[in-house]
Amino acid sequence: MKIFKFAKKHIIKYKFFIFLFLLSNIVSWTMSILLPYITGTYIDLLLKFNSMKTVGIFSIELLAIGIISIITSILSNYFYIKAQTNAMFDLNAHILDHVKKMPILYFNDKDSTYLNQRINSDCNTITSFVINSFPNIIINSLTLIVIFCVFSKINIYLTLLLLILIPVYLFIYKLFERPLYDYGYEYKESQSSFFSQMDEQLYNIDLIKLNAAFDDSSQQFRNSFLEFFPSVLKYSKISYLFSSTDSMMRIASQVILFFFGGTQIINKKLSIGQFTIMSSYFNMIMNCISFFLNFGKSYQDALVSYNRIIEILNNPKEINGSRKLESINTIELYNVSFSYNNSSTIIENFSYEFNKGKIYSIIGKNGTGKSTLAKLILGILIEYYKGKIYYNDIEIKDLDLYDTRKKIIGVSEQEPKLMSDTILNNITYGLNTYDYRDIDMFLNIFNMNIDNFKNGINTNIYESSNNISGGEKLKFSLIKTFLKDPDVIILDEPTSALDTNSIDNLINILQKIKKDKIIIIITHNQNILNIADEIIDTSYSFNSNSPSFVK
Repeated sequence: MKIFKFAKKHIIKYKFFIFLFLLSNIVSWTMSILLPYITGTYIDLLLKFNSMKTVGIFSIELLAIGIISIITSILSNYFYIKAQTNAMFDLNAHILDHVKKMPILYFNDKDSTYLNQRINSDCNTITSFVINSFPNIIINSLTLIVIFCVFSKINIYLTLLLLILIPVYLFIYKLFERPLYDYGYEYKESQSSFFSQMDEQLYNIDLIKLNAAFDDSSQQFRNSFLEFFPSVLKYSKISYLFSSTDSMMRIASQVILFFFGGTQIINKKLSIGQFTIMSSYFNMIMNCISFFLNFGKSYQDALVSYNRIIEILNNPKEINGSRKLESINTIELYNVSFSYNNSSTIIENFSYEFNKGKIYSIIGKNGTGKSTLAKLILGILIEYYKGKIYYNDIEIKDLDLYDTRKKIIGVSEQEPKLMSDTILNNITYGLNTYDYRDIDMFLNIFNMNIDNFKNGINTNIYESSNNISGGEKLKFSLIKTFLKDPDVIILDEPTSALDTNSIDNLINILQKIKKDKIIIIITHNQNILNIADEIIDTSYSFNSNSPSFVK
């Protein structure tokens, strides 16, 4: 089965816990099998001998079975949680690793909350299904075999009568198989979208408050629910019909058992104790048959999740070569063209060479491709451009860009993204080594008094919280970039939220380090432009073969 094959490598790591889960289930199952037989035998012995000794022995046996059942149930649950939670994390991590290496434009029309909810929900469904299936199939198969053997020894006619139920159940499953899959898929998709809308309401709380858009946001949320609700009804309806059919079969089977069982007792072909055994075992048989019936439903749910995950994994990863660089001396763009989704061309036949030892400033009107140029240089848009881009005369499609960006390229964005972590972990994010003295130096250069934060450099900061300003975020991003000491530095509007003193200090740093760097700055700040060796104006440059102005 493809679901088992897919999940196997993430689950097999925890085979020890799965074995203990199976073992505890078998012990618990043994107790459940023994209890009806002991109970029926006890009734017959009590009617025959009327002895207190019989009562005492049965009570001790019942107590022992109860204690063992409770202990094994606790252990079973513990081992299951250990295996399932770890396996789910592994599968989540595997998919997330793939998603993080997919081309950047894939995410343009994707909602992160939707993707997160979808991946987490589907991984949970698959791992739960696979880990539960193996022990449950074994236990329920053993139950059917053992009980039918017991039944055949007690009364062969009732046994044959109950065997007829199996093909009936198979017919019921085939009847519901396709609707369960279709409605389950629709339900999971709409559920992911609904929770995405719910998260967006909280994420945009500042926007809602600033515009007092409480009614509008509430109506938007209601509309999202109205789109979600029909899929809930359809899935609930088919699930309820499925379970109701199972219940009707149970009732019909119970009637058959009691009618024919009562007839056998009256005709002296069955004792009351034997009937008690068969009645108890009959309920266990029905539970087993019901399990296999519902296993089909669970399989359809897991199949939906599997197909949704495969749909994500079938998206190819972005290009990343194998050649590694120790340093970058030149970056050359040759006849580079780029457009988003086949829309109007943003960059056309652009050629330029960036050399170590110079500061380059990129200026231009909004939407003329300043940030796009930076992304092209970084290889972020590697799948989408035409032309050639070289680092040290090596085409970037042949380079291990992950290694290059990690080690020798530093970037500070206009609106820096922060991790939900401490200040220290944010400014050292992605760095293998760093010196606390350098951190203190850069904090002083950018006028960051770390003592203003509750726990100093170990204060937790959050992207959407109010415990950090836009200027502080920008300064932390700049500190992280300079702390890395890369060969190539790309800064996007680095002065947009800085005070005058910090801007002056930034300029001093850039002039001091430029000898050994390629520094590219997107900016309109005149002080930065004054120290630039060359200026590229994207308002004119990107439709010709040379920049409009070279300083």
